[in-house]
Amino acid sequence: MNRSWPQLAILVMWLALPTSAWTYWNVWERLPAQMAVHFDANWQANGFTTRDGAMKMGLGILIFMLVVFTIATLLISYLKPPAVWPALLISYVVVGFCWYGNYSIVKFNLNAQAAHSELVGATSPALSNSAQPFSKLQL
Repeated sequence: MNRSWPQLAILVMWLALPTSAWTYWNVWERLPAQMAVHFDANWQANGFTTRDGAMKMGLGILIFMLVVFTIATLLISYLKPPAVWPALLISYVVVGFCWYGNYSIVKFNLNAQAAHSELVGATSPALSNSAQPFSKLQL
């Protein structure tokens, strides 16, 4: 079996890092100072950090996953070549999920909307409390 194609597939997987970094860099000045980075089951933001913190956390997780899956896939390709396809598939799915997470966080924060809940009416005092974290995200 030709052993050069797994290395090429791993190299292509690393393209997730510069594309994620470019996503942040391209819109850096338009990102709010406080970014939503954690969401509840209704996709309402409930965790915030600085934009620098969001970038470092997102890219840090992506780098960690790339290193782990690079080492694992290389070891599998040398020790058990028939298992390299499933290893690459799992690697691409997880790295793709991390890449999409970075993209989604940037996109959400560029298009930040005021908090909305169908259970809270316009006259409810909870409306001002639930919208409070988002007031910092308005561009």
